[in-house]
Amino acid sequence: MSTNKESKILSLSHLRHELRTPINAIIGYSEMLLEDLEMINDSQDFHELKHIRECGLKLTSLVSTLLNDSNLEIHQLDLEKLLTEQMVQNQIQIPVNSVISHCQQILKTTNNQSLVSDIQKINQASQSLIAMTSDMTGTAKKHSAIQVDDSFISTDNIPLIEKDLSSLTEKSSPNSNSIHFSQEKESIDNKNRSTILIVDDNATNLDLLSRYIINQGYKVARAANGKQALAMIQIEKYDLILLDVLMPGIDGYEVLQWIKNSSLSYIPVIMISALDEIDSVVKCIEMGAEDYLSKPFNAVILKARISACLEKKQLRDQEELFLNQLAQANQEITTLNKLLKAENNRLTTEIEVTQRLQQMILPKEKELRQIDDLEISGFMESADEVGGDYYDVLHDNGRVKIGIGDVTGHGLESGVLMLMVQTAVRTLVEIDEKDPKKFLEVLNRTIYKNIQRMNCDRNLTLCLVDYHNSVVSLSGQHEEIILIKSQGEIQRIDTMDLGFPIGLVDTIEQFVFQVQIKLDLGDTIVLYTDGITEAENPSGQQYGLERLCQLIKENHHKSASNIRKMVIDDLLMYIGEQKIYDDITLVVIKQI
Repeated sequence: MSTNKESKILSLSHLRHELRTPINAIIGYSEMLLEDLEMINDSQDFHELKHIRECGLKLTSLVSTLLNDSNLEIHQLDLEKLLTEQMVQNQIQIPVNSVISHCQQILKTTNNQSLVSDIQKINQASQSLIAMTSDMTGTAKKHSAIQVDDSFISTDNIPLIEKDLSSLTEKSSPNSNSIHFSQEKESIDNKNRSTILIVDDNATNLDLLSRYIINQGYKVARAANGKQALAMIQIEKYDLILLDVLMPGIDGYEVLQWIKNSSLSYIPVIMISALDEIDSVVKCIEMGAEDYLSKPFNAVILKARISACLEKKQLRDQEELFLNQLAQANQEITTLNKLLKAENNRLTTEIEVTQRLQQMILPKEKELRQIDDLEISGFMESADEVGGDYYDVLHDNGRVKIGIGDVTGHGLESGVLMLMVQTAVRTLVEIDEKDPKKFLEVLNRTIYKNIQRMNCDRNLTLCLVDYHNSVVSLSGQHEEIILIKSQGEIQRIDTMDLGFPIGLVDTIEQFVFQVQIKLDLGDTIVLYTDGITEAENPSGQQYGLERLCQLIKENHHKSASNIRKMVIDDLLMYIGEQKIYDDITLVVIKQI
């Protein structure tokens, strides 16, 4: 395309643009007033406004038809010839004069003073249109020098613009005339708090768009040119920007380019212009505009486009919020993982210390071999989380006291409570307390007070086995005790009625009783904790007391240590590679 042809077509394009601006005002104000008068549509004002709107629509059609680029080529690119032969001036001025006539009629006869201001604006727009059509060739030439720079505004120049805007930002205030914030009363039904920035160098367009948007329930801010818009964007937050293309100074293309190259690129932008070239539409979309609307705009389409853009932005904002929340959650998880790791390290240390203490206070083989008439073999293995299993063997002056117990719960507290019980039992033995009721009562009272001081929810089962001269005395509540006679007969002795959990209440003396058993040569007693009977295989089935009794019966003729080994080997094979959740304790006592 030749430079001359480009210039001619551009001149015609800007002529259409200039003519559509007042036509947009005629249509826009008339439609808003018609909407206000819709409930009284039989009034004279309503009919006059309908005629005004129809004239405005006719003017839009005339401008598009008469000033078409193809008509310019038909007239050999002679704009003046086109205007003359098409009688453009006369054809446009006829409906314009009709608009003026209807405006004057309303101003003379209306009783509705709220119409006056907008009718005067329609009349002023019509007078402006008359002036333009009187010298359309001059109007076109006036704008023929306007060119749209394809290079736009480079990213490198953005800091310069920001610097240039700093002084404007500092000088701007809510009362400044250079940056306009809408002061109109919002719709009574305003439920949407989104804020829309309108950027247009034409005051009429600003007014029309503002009123349309406020009536939809949105908040509005207004800027009169590109420079003011950029200043406002950096001060306030906006949910949507309606941006005119052709403006003096920084035009709409440059504002759009700056936004999309900045940290504010998430703000959706709808370009609004009287330019009707497809190239302008394509350029805006390629630069990142969300949409493009032509002037004069259709109110229904404008509403739909705004609603769609805001909905998309809300979805993007929600997505960003979720991503931020996810990032924050990940950060919190990372922090918690570090804390958990530190806590796990601390707990691991506590467990290791408790396990070592458990093993340190167990009866030594050397001590057990010094006991006459009895062969005793014991085994204890702590769970991964340390339970509170307890067993001890005390020997003094031909008397033997064996204790076995199980503290509720796991961890350090259970382990510490077990150590307290071991110490208390040894102390009572040292002071030669032989009465089972007093023995367990004092022990219970001591442990109960310590549990209260520790402020923990723990207690334990405890059975005491006293041996002297082949007689065994049993007291205290624990698991069933297994007695295997030398011929292989098994007896299960229930201890539920021999005592009460230690540390659960402040006194238990009334619950403590004792039973005695005569041991013959070869008889065996087996003590254990529920870590054995309740151990599970990979299928979740418990080892059980029946299996334990059967295994002991089959091996009753063997030594205490061999019986202990057979039981533990069978148990570990039953459990397999699974984690051990409870302490395992077994004590085998054989009369020899």
